[in-house]
This record gives sequence, C-alpha cells and structure tokens, in this order.
Amino acid sequence: MLRGVGRRYGLRGPWVLRGLDLDLPARTLVRIEGANGVGKSTLLRLLAGVDVPAEGRVTGRPRTAYVPERFPAALPFTAAGYLVHMGRAHGLPSAEAAARAEEWLTRFGAYGHARTPLSELSKGTCQKVAVAQALLAEPDLLVLDEAWTGLDTAARDALDLAVAERVADGATVVFVDHDPKRLAGQAGLAYRLEGRTLVPAAPSPGDAGPRVRIEATGRPAAALPPTLPGAPTVERDAGNPAAIRLTTTAADSDPILRALLTATPPWHITTLTQLPAGTPAPAPTVAPATAPAPDRTPVPEGASAAVPAAASAAASAAAQEALPGAVPAPVSEAVPATAPEAAPAAEPGAASAPVPQTLPAPVPETPPAPAPAAAPTPRRPGPPRPVRSPVRGTVAVMRCQAALLGRSQRWLAPLLLYAAVLGIGLQAGQPLLDSLGYAAAVLVPVAAWFVRLCVTQEPPAARAVTASAVGPSRAHRASLLTGLACALALGCVGTVIVALMSEPASTDHTVAVPLLPAVLAGLLAAGCCALLGAAVGALCARPVLHRHGWSLAATMLGALLALVTAGSPARAAVSGLVSGSLTGTVRMPLLPLAGAALVAVAVAALTSRVAALRE
Repeated sequence: MLRGVGRRYGLRGPWVLRGLDLDLPARTLVRIEGANGVGKSTLLRLLAGVDVPAEGRVTGRPRTAYVPERFPAALPFTAAGYLVHMGRAHGLPSAEAAARAEEWLTRFGAYGHARTPLSELSKGTCQKVAVAQALLAEPDLLVLDEAWTGLDTAARDALDLAVAERVADGATVVFVDHDPKRLAGQAGLAYRLEGRTLVPAAPSPGDAGPRVRIEATGRPAAALPPTLPGAPTVERDAGNPAAIRLTTTAADSDPILRALLTATPPWHITTLTQLPAGTPAPAPTVAPATAPAPDRTPVPEGASAAVPAAASAAASAAAQEALPGAVPAPVSEAVPATAPEAAPAAEPGAASAPVPQTLPAPVPETPPAPAPAAAPTPRRPGPPRPVRSPVRGTVAVMRCQAALLGRSQRWLAPLLLYAAVLGIGLQAGQPLLDSLGYAAAVLVPVAAWFVRLCVTQEPPAARAVTASAVGPSRAHRASLLTGLACALALGCVGTVIVALMSEPASTDHTVAVPLLPAVLAGLLAAGCCALLGAAVGALCARPVLHRHGWSLAATMLGALLALVTAGSPARAAVSGLVSGSLTGTVRMPLLPLAGAALVAVAVAALTSRVAALRE
C-alpha cells in the first residue's frame, strides 16, 4: 500500500507524483488510467519496487513481478535461458524454473523459439518472453505496463486468461493499457491519474474479457450454494430440472467449480466451455422445477424415452470433448432410423410449438438410467511456491550478471589490461614481495573497470525487471559483487603466476623469503586493492555518474588517487610488501584489508540506496 507517496527525479526536479494513497487488496484487478506523460509508468515502477518514493512510504511488499513498457532484446541469452535466470531470481530451483519456462512459452505460442537468442526474436515474440518471465513465478503482485502491446491475438487472449488465473488464485494485478476495452468489466478497482495524484474512476464499459460457461447436473430442483463468487448468470433447463447452466468470468470459474463440487449434495460438472472474449452474459431464465417443457408435443408411448436418451448422449459427448478426463454417461445403443411417420395431432390446450415430422425409432420403455457425468479432473497440485531468500536472490542475480558479462565478451578489456601491465612490469627472477606488490596495485583500476561493466551492462528495462524480483538495492549489490568476484579471481591467478616466476628472496637477494607466507600476504594485498578498486568503480558509474565520458575519466582518476594518497588502504598494503622485501620480512596487510573492506561496504550501501532513488 502507498501512504503519502511522492516521486520526482533529481533533488530539485518537478514532482511527477505527490500525495498518493493507494490500497491494493488481494484477489483484485486494478486498472490505472490517465493521459500520456502523467506518471502512470512511474506509479507502476513504485508499485513494482523498481523505484522508491522521494517522500511517503510503500508498505507490505509482496512477491512482485513486473513487465516494463519496452522490453529490450539486446541481451545475449536465449529465450529459455533468460527465463531460467529470472526464475532463479524469483526463488525457483533451476529445474523448476526450466519447466515453468517451457510451460509459459508453450502457452504463449513461443516454444519454438526457446533456443533462439533474444536479439534474433521479433518484437512480438520478445514481448511474449517479457510476459512469461513475470508469470512463471506466480507473483502475489503482478504489474503490467502496456504488456499487451506487440502481442498477437492468441497471445493477448492467453495473457487475459493468465491475468484472470492470477486474480482467482488470490493475487493482485495492476495494469495500464492504451486499449480502454482491455479487461473491461473485470477490473475490481479503477483509478485515474490527474494532477499528480489518483482519483477513483469507474471501470470502463465494454468487453468483459474471457468468460466461461459451466453446465452441471444435480438432484431435481436442488438449490445452488448460497454464495457463488462473481454472481454468475444461472439458467435452468426447463426440460431437465436437474440441469443448470452458469455463465461467469474466467477469474471466478475456479471458485465456482469448487463451490459446486463441494456442495451437499455435490453437483456433477458435465461441460466446461471457454467463451470468446466479449460474449455477453445471457439473461437469467429460471423455470419452475415442475413445469412441463413448453415446446414438447405428445409422442407415442414407445418413443417417449428416445428424446432423453438422445439428449443424454449429446451431453455426454459434449462433456467428453470439454473435459478430457471426464467419463461419458452410458446411453442406450443407437437404433436404425425407420421410415418417417406422421405425428399425432396435438390435443386441445397443448403448446403451439412446431411439431417435428419424424421421430427416432422406438427404444425400450425403460432404458438404463444414465450415470452422472464425472466431474472435471482436478488440476495436479503445483510445486511449492518460490521461497523468498535474500541470499538466494542475490546469488541468482550474480549468476545472471556473470553469464551476461561472459557472453558479451566485455571482460576481455580489463583482462588484457591486467596481463599487459604484468607482462611489461614483471620479469622472471625478480624479488617475490616486490612483484606481489606490483601485481596487487594493478588490481585497483582492473577492479574498478569490472564493476563499471557489471553495473552498466544491462539495458534499463531488463534492470527494472531484475529489480522488481529482488529489489533495486539488492540487484545493484549483486552487480557490485559480480565485478568484485571477477577482480578477485583475476588477482588470485596473477598472484600464483607471480609466485611461480619470481625468486623468494629479498630485494638484494641475500635473505630468503618464506614462499607460502609471502603468497598469503600477496593474496591479502590483492584483496585489499580489489576492494578499494570496486569502491572506486561503484562511485564512478551508474547511478552516481550516468554519462559515460565523465564516468571513465573519474574512474581512472579515482584509481590513481587510491594508490598514491597517504592513508589509502591500497597504498598501505602495497607499501608493506615492498618495504618488507628490503629486509626479507613478510608483513600481513590485515589492517589495510579491514580498512578497504569498511570502505567497500560503505560505498556499496550508499550506491545501492542511490540506485533505488535515481533509477
């Protein structure tokens, strides 16, 4: 819920939203309306957790998924691969994420493109992937920003049905769409953005969306459950008091089915049919249980059972077609038709309905009683819902960032820089501690470069999707940790190479230096420099500095200052190794490492907060 929420971009920018109060109850479809540019997308980003308000509070954060207005195709993943990454970010195990990705791609008609890179997909197919990533985790809050744009007719209908299913399962769905008829008649709440705030709006009239027709049988003149969700339209068959027909929205179909099947005595579902979107609900027509069929005419005694038998066969066939798991009721065997006979004259006072000229051949007067049609096969219980774990979500985003970095090949530039500087400055046989200090110092700009790559490599819309799954602050921290991990891995490899090619001796080659303690000191110094370099990269990239030119210049300057400024942890760690090499003494840079860790944690907390405010 929103309480006094306001949002503006920049410290002194104009207010886009101001003084918003909004409650979002469960099992509700909410429509947001408004002219272009009034802040609808900004409101949805606040609800999705992508942004945080400049004032006010957002409370009660449920599991959230978000479909942005423009989903980017510039991601080096296949459709299925991206969905698996997002499923893990939502807390799903890898196998379950892959299974759900396949299911939703199939539902949207895009399974044939599961192994196709996103960059090769059409705009419509890419939009199907964007919608699928939001639905595969069964969120409690689903936020859709023009999600139907670019979808074909079948995919739009599938999304309409998916929205109805989420609402029926107890979720809240908030959507914006340029089509005023989109899900009209289903929205439980509708608001309009006017003057930077929300005002209630009547749900738009028009298309009522997907509807479902349920046909059931029970005891003659049996009463329906007292409260049926959604107030469905109820029709009774005048010729069969035990049969009813209910027309309702797809969102209310599951609760109605449960109510009918658990009633006392239970109703038996014979047919379940999805009607095309826009089919109006029929006017309720309820006939008395004892009323005779108004359009029936007397038939010969021997043929009296043929009509109900044929009707039972038709109903059984319909149930078998609509419900694959249903068992059709047994009916009497078909009898060859005979030559047409003239029907008896109608008695005085009989109904004036048209009289059929032919009748089926007579069947036995007491046919076997038809067995009630089986109820629809209940859906298989789904797997456990995703588990919200901060650690699991962070690790999942780090895996996604690492895969994104690896596939983009942007890691080659800092790797080549590190290798080139080491190749120029180091030679075989040099003193070990001097070489370790040199290798550690090079990690400051390299770590800053890796961090800049990780926090800027995702397109804004893809970053917003990730932020809605785990939160903007956690998503930013995961990017920082990914860049730091790359720098640390490179530092470990460099330290081992330096240890193999250097001589474990003092600067004048007169005092032997213990190899293992020296390597450990080199690793600690490398970690210290990597932490400080990561802090420099975080301060010189998005969201603090958005312009690429300024960001690159600030990164180089910051890395240089981190190495030469007195009191810098990186300078202290490197100086400790170099000075120890003069006497052959190994000094563990524990204090500089602790200082660098404190600086890195403080910078990560600051930039994560700014990421939520300025994205």
